[in-house]
Amino acid sequence: MEYFYKFHSQPQTEKEREALYGRVRKIAYWLDSYFHIGSVKVGFEALVGFIPVIGDFLGLVASLYQVYLCHLFGIPFYILLRMLANVLIDFVVGLVPTVGDILDAFYKSNSYNLNILSSWLIENQLVDVERYNREHPLGNGTEPGPRTRSKTRAAGVGRGSSYH
Repeated sequence: MEYFYKFHSQPQTEKEREALYGRVRKIAYWLDSYFHIGSVKVGFEALVGFIPVIGDFLGLVASLYQVYLCHLFGIPFYILLRMLANVLIDFVVGLVPTVGDILDAFYKSNSYNLNILSSWLIENQLVDVERYNREHPLGNGTEPGPRTRSKTRAAGVGRGSSYH
């Protein structure tokens, strides 16, 4: 039970917030861009998604876990809804046989959600995201960029967003 409370409670200090942000960031990296296939970065979610139905549900559970961890920061409800919309779009697209699985490799909902969280953390000065990303580089050297505007259309897509 101690493990659960250690990693699943609202962070109180800057160090705890950075650790939680790092955990959310690693999950996004593993699920969306861990492997390179040609010039395309794909993660475990896209690969597991090729297993009919079960793979999509496993990806859904992992993505919902990431949203749950974001919730621990105390982010507003409307941001949680945007994150859940990203996850739902990813799940529904992945349910379409073959074509959906291929599109799933390009729609990186976990990275989008990380960018949404990063922007919110920067706006509220809870975590120095840029410093953290510099000090803790990801395995493939790619870093998520902050969004350029705070208000975009539903699911974080459209004009004014700079998702990778």
